[in-house]
Parts: sequence; C-alpha cells; structure tokens
Amino acid sequence: MTKSRRRSRLGKDEPEPEEPAATTESQEPPPAVAKPVGRGRRRSLRAGQPSPAGVREQPPPAGVREQPRQAGEREQPPPPQPSAESLSGRLPPGEAAGTGLIATEAGRYLRQAARDEAPSRFGSPTGEVDESARRVWEIAFGLAVRRRFEPDAALAEISRTVAIAVHDHAVAGLPVLDTEMLVRAALGETVPTGDIDDSVVIAVHLLLFASLADELALGNAEVDAIIAEAEEKASALMTV
Repeated sequence: MTKSRRRSRLGKDEPEPEEPAATTESQEPPPAVAKPVGRGRRRSLRAGQPSPAGVREQPPPAGVREQPRQAGEREQPPPPQPSAESLSGRLPPGEAAGTGLIATEAGRYLRQAARDEAPSRFGSPTGEVDESARRVWEIAFGLAVRRRFEPDAALAEISRTVAIAVHDHAVAGLPVLDTEMLVRAALGETVPTGDIDDSVVIAVHLLLFASLADELALGNAEVDAIIAEAEEKASALMTV
C-alpha cells in the first residue's frame, strides 16, 4: 500500500513546492549614512583635489581648530612685518622728529633685534637697505656702546663683551676682530674699518646693539628711547 501511493505521486505532474520568496526588504542594501559635509571637504582639500565648481567650502564647527595645511594648499599670508624692501630710516611724511617714539621701519627692525625676534635676530636683512636705515643703526649702536663703555675702556673689557655677543649670536657668524674694531670706532678711536664688508657692519650694529641692551639690562622703554633718539639724529643729518 505504501509503495503504490508513492508511485501514484511520482506519476502525476504535480509541481514541486516552491521555496518561499525572499522579501524585498532583505534584498535591498542598507541605506547609506550621509557623511558630514565639513569633514569630507577638508579631507579632499588635504589630498590636493580641486573642489567642485559652485560648491562652497563649509567652515569648521565653532570651537574646532583648523588642521595644519598640507602641501598644495594655499597658506594665509603672515602678519605684516617690516620687509627687507621697505627698510628705511626716513621718517614718514608729516611725521615730526623728537616725539620719543619709533617711527621708521629701520627703527622697528632694530627693536625686533633687541627683543630677539625673527627675522632681525639673524642679523643682516636679506634685501636692500637704504642709507638712511644704515645711519639709524650706526647711531643707535654708538649710543649703546658709549652707554656701556667709557671712552678709555680697556681692550680686554671690550673683548669680553664682544666674545659674549659673538657666542650668543653664533648663527650670524660675526667676526670677532671686525666686531671689536667697530666697537672701538664707536668710542672715538681711530681704527681701520673701511675694509669691513657692509653686511658684517650691519650685522654687528644690529646684534651688538641687542647684546649691549641685554648686558645693560635695558627695559623696552629704554631701548625704544635710544632707537627714537637715533632716528632723530639721523633725520637731522639727512636734512643738512
């Protein structure tokens, strides 16, 4: 009885039972999660990819500091500083001398050197410097030298101060002998300084002024007063 029942079932063209169809929801991929616009934009910029036309870059969220820029990105210009091309010791038009305030680009550059601020702390500027700037620095250097030394100061005393200054500004490579000669000339001694290179003269005037101001423990106001006096004296010489 069991065998005949199986045969009857096999003899009939009955369709096989179908597998239950999978639901549409299981076949669809999960919805994509939208990424924050700001982070995606910053990553594409870091990779050096151009931004799509017409799409404005989203600013970073409040309180989030901007990440350092990578190669290929434009950097924001640094704060304005006295540039080598604009270094002059001439007073601006309409500026009166004798105010006690630093008024020239050369004077501000010298003040940077006295405060050990870049780029002045490296010595001679990289660009052109006019004669009026050189004169301001030379006069300020002389004022500082004569405040530090007596006219008949011993050479050994001068040599000690020069050695300390050369060591403190080793990156500038100041020549010791030329530096001593310029100090002695500022004290009124007749010494051969004509063969000293102009770049060395400028570096000595800038960096020795800074060292002397430090040795004399001059405050910012005293340094500014010396530089302002040098500007006034240089302006008087240029109008003669």
